[in-house]
Amino acid sequence: MSWKEYHLTNKGIEDWLPWGALTHESVLHNKDDSMLGIIRYQRFCPRGEEAQRIALPAFRQGWCLWIEEQYAPTGTAGDEEACFLVLCWNPFYKRDAMVRNTMDGKPIPLDKAEEALAALLDSLAGSFPPSARASVLVYQEIIDYLTFSLTMGRKHAPMPDPPIDLDIQLTDGIDLDFSANHVRLAGETYLVLTLPAEIGSSGEAVRHLRTAFADAGIPFRHVQRLLLYDAKSAKKELQGYMGKWCPSRRYIKDMLQEGLLQSVNGLYNHQMIFLVPEDERGRVEAYLTQAIEAMRLPYIIEDFNAKDLWWGSLPGLFRAALFPPICGFSGLCDLLAQSGGREEETDVQTEPV
Repeated sequence: MSWKEYHLTNKGIEDWLPWGALTHESVLHNKDDSMLGIIRYQRFCPRGEEAQRIALPAFRQGWCLWIEEQYAPTGTAGDEEACFLVLCWNPFYKRDAMVRNTMDGKPIPLDKAEEALAALLDSLAGSFPPSARASVLVYQEIIDYLTFSLTMGRKHAPMPDPPIDLDIQLTDGIDLDFSANHVRLAGETYLVLTLPAEIGSSGEAVRHLRTAFADAGIPFRHVQRLLLYDAKSAKKELQGYMGKWCPSRRYIKDMLQEGLLQSVNGLYNHQMIFLVPEDERGRVEAYLTQAIEAMRLPYIIEDFNAKDLWWGSLPGLFRAALFPPICGFSGLCDLLAQSGGREEETDVQTEPV
């Protein structure tokens, strides 16, 4: 499916969003027949058996994850930090309306898919360690999460009654401008930072920046998106990407590929998205440059791809930002927010934001 099928314009944000209706207390059914559910949890410190307890379903194509931390220093999201795991499923089915890409590979009727996703969410949340206090979001909690993802707390919306047409209901009155590379919201700009060398929320750059921007009172989102592949499809994707590398030195290519695929594989995006006043954008970009270069890490303050990556950071938009190569992780704990990150000091010394 292509974006062109939607005949999009720069003025109608509701045309770009897939969000449809809450057809189950914990499941959002999208306009393209994909569906998603959200788990909220607290930072936890995985140790030994606790790290292994988190359920690791047999992910395959058609499934994707958003691992997100939302920061609202003003308290607009209920508290300063909220951690989420979004599980999205795009059911593959034919004319018989039997879904093929279930976790266990057994076809189920399309009208049973929401119940299957809800059960999987409950099972996944129940496998978190007790210290994470994981719970599946329902009704208004889902609406709150979606509106913060869009507006960084600049708008709050009650759940519509009935909870349908969420693409229109949740964007009503939002002054979003897509006319340039960057997305703008009523005089503020979404500044998109890509961190290709870091994984999860415990890296030096993520820890330093989330502390600095939270202290400065600037709302932001730390988002990781993983479009999932099963083992066979992941290997095929990797071969397609690296097929022409080192054609006369096979052993070198084998060395380069070693360890790239693991238990959880997919296309991985890693962004921090800040909402800053338009007249402060240059100063904030200069701060990011100074801070990350002091850590000697690769980074991209996005310009040409900023809008595409912002769309891809929103839950359910798995058709945007499809350019990262495939990579693998040992488990979900590699990506989930862990405790101790914010309190740890870094060696980086910079001026306040």
